[in-house]
Amino acid sequence: MKFFSILAVFSLFFLSQALAQPKLEVKGGLTYDFGDSYSGTKVERVMTVHNAGNDTLRLSEVRAACGCTAAMMTTQTLAPGADGDLKITFNTQGYGGSKPTKQVYLTSNDPTTPKTTISFTVNVVDALTADPKFFSFDNSKLDTTYTKTVTISNPSKDPIKILGVKFPLDQFKIDMMKTQLMPGEKTQLQVVYHPTKAGTYQDNIEITTDNKVQPKFLVRVYAWVNRK
Repeated sequence: MKFFSILAVFSLFFLSQALAQPKLEVKGGLTYDFGDSYSGTKVERVMTVHNAGNDTLRLSEVRAACGCTAAMMTTQTLAPGADGDLKITFNTQGYGGSKPTKQVYLTSNDPTTPKTTISFTVNVVDALTADPKFFSFDNSKLDTTYTKTVTISNPSKDPIKILGVKFPLDQFKIDMMKTQLMPGEKTQLQVVYHPTKAGTYQDNIEITTDNKVQPKFLVRVYAWVNRK
């Protein structure tokens, strides 16, 4: 009888060991909307990774899907019931006017889900936008005057004051119709071009603003002037 009791204890012990396993959970879920952010800024969020299992959770890899995103855990090992912080940083440079979706991958010893994917979106806004995005004077003729306009908009939630507009090429005259744009307001940027030399020209109109995040906004200008 004593032998069977000992055997039962050992059986229960090995059974509990066999059933013991870690379980990775991300508090708040696996899909996030990080909201609005200005282009050129870095978005940082901290999430809580929880071990809901009854064995030690070990993270073997924490990585982001692209170079614009960084991910770092405060610890690689979590005891049953323990929490750890996951810091995600996203660089919005180059994503202005878009809403990208990015991923972060967690690889662990969770037997049911060895690879966990966290997805997030960011609505990246520019302090100013241009429509169209550039001026194009294709197939222009000498000693002929051309006038084109681009609509400049303020899609942000803050008023923007335009402090200056400059362009290095003498043959172009630049005029900004308004210098104060409220949120959602638009104005016209006008370029008058009178080519006196044949050739190809390109440069940026530089718009200086009082926006601390994006103090400069560039609008590209292309020109191709025929010899005849």
